[in-house]
Amino acid sequence: MNYTSSPELLSRVLIAEDDDAIARAIGRVFEKEGAEVTIINNGHDAAHLIQYEDLLDIAIVDVTMPGMNGIALVQQLREFGCHLPVIIVSGSDSVGDRVRGLEAGADDYMGKPFNAHELMTRAKAICRRIHYGGNQPTKIQVGKTICDFRTRTAYQDETLVHLTPLEWDVLRHMAFRKGHAVSRSEFNVWVLRVPHDLKTRTIDRHAYALRCKLDEDPLHPKHILKVHGVGYRLGDFTSINE
Repeated sequence: MNYTSSPELLSRVLIAEDDDAIARAIGRVFEKEGAEVTIINNGHDAAHLIQYEDLLDIAIVDVTMPGMNGIALVQQLREFGCHLPVIIVSGSDSVGDRVRGLEAGADDYMGKPFNAHELMTRAKAICRRIHYGGNQPTKIQVGKTICDFRTRTAYQDETLVHLTPLEWDVLRHMAFRKGHAVSRSEFNVWVLRVPHDLKTRTIDRHAYALRCKLDEDPLHPKHILKVHGVGYRLGDFTSINE
């Protein structure tokens, strides 16, 4: 599969739908946009895959599935702290059903029948907002260092701290994830723009470089933290609103 730096394209999409014809029709639309599509027809299986798959961009979830219905699936994911974007699709499009779906934690809700191209467009918009949206911090304080992502300048007191372009990208992605662990696979796709399963130490080298520049004691870091078996996270930082 080809990966792209464009937020307009989705890389990996899960379709949890027990109607095979509908699932395949939706899948074809996403595949034409360059996405890798996984189809599952059981709610429990979908929940298991989402919780243990380290790289999905969005899930399209039907309400009426065997094993676990779509609303219960979304509720479980949110209770477990999973922030994967989810669009619920349902044969019922009443106001009450929409409210229940959105209150469960879905990012969008579409009633059947729907246009698969509209679904894909909504999915793009959700992912674009999440990955590149206005809630992304523009300036943060990491220990004694003020980092401005707009100008790509970092100052420790009045001393300029030089960060390389890739160090800025790594730091910004960790800041965007707001303290959550970021897997190497996620760094590969969203920062390095390479296949998610590529084995590389590039992120480790740049994370270490950031630690040396931003942590007072790189041997006992408080900011650039390694999450064993996963990747890295940015700890103990403050977003600066202007």
